[in-house]
Amino acid sequence: MQVNAAQSAQTTSATSKRNDLGEKDIFLKLMVAQMQNQDPLKPQDATQMSAQLAQFNMVEQQMDTNDLLTSMLANSQSGNSGMAAASSYLGHQVSANISSFTFDGSSPVQLSADLEGDASIANVQVLDSSGQTIRTLHNGFLPSGINSLSWDGKTNGGAMAKPDNYTIKVVATDSSDYSIPAQTRITGQATSVRLTPEGVKIMVGTSPVSIASITEIK
Repeated sequence: MQVNAAQSAQTTSATSKRNDLGEKDIFLKLMVAQMQNQDPLKPQDATQMSAQLAQFNMVEQQMDTNDLLTSMLANSQSGNSGMAAASSYLGHQVSANISSFTFDGSSPVQLSADLEGDASIANVQVLDSSGQTIRTLHNGFLPSGINSLSWDGKTNGGAMAKPDNYTIKVVATDSSDYSIPAQTRITGQATSVRLTPEGVKIMVGTSPVSIASITEIK
């Protein structure tokens, strides 16, 4: 069984922490024993004790620094591994199961709605970051399965929408007025890979998506 670099670094960190705790415990036991067995008539020099405490603090700080560096190394190796895997998507058309996307103010956005059943009425809307509906893409019958849609970036009034984060919302019902679950997707070319605080993201057009959300690659 192979162990990757990040797992190895984490294992090393855990072992190091156990060793550090053991060394601290030994040091404290020796200091307590030294104080308990000192001659009451000739107590240990306060300056010498202060020097020992200072030395102990320096060792403890170094241990904390080592733990921090080990953690940073593990995160870096994990991120590099994820970016290497994500780079295989570059240049391909991909679809991602997400409802939120980023609009750059000019490029059309390819969207789709995957319905679990035929919808007598399916209302598909684009909402801005404040939750306001700025465009209705569809309002009528949609069959079961994947339905491709496209937003040209314009509002219901015909003006070009501003660059912002948007959400596609689908409300679908059948002939008996029962709700039909719908999964929204965006489709586009994977243009770049980014390492973010939330993990590795693939840029699909202008929208960052996680590898886990990608359902199709061409």
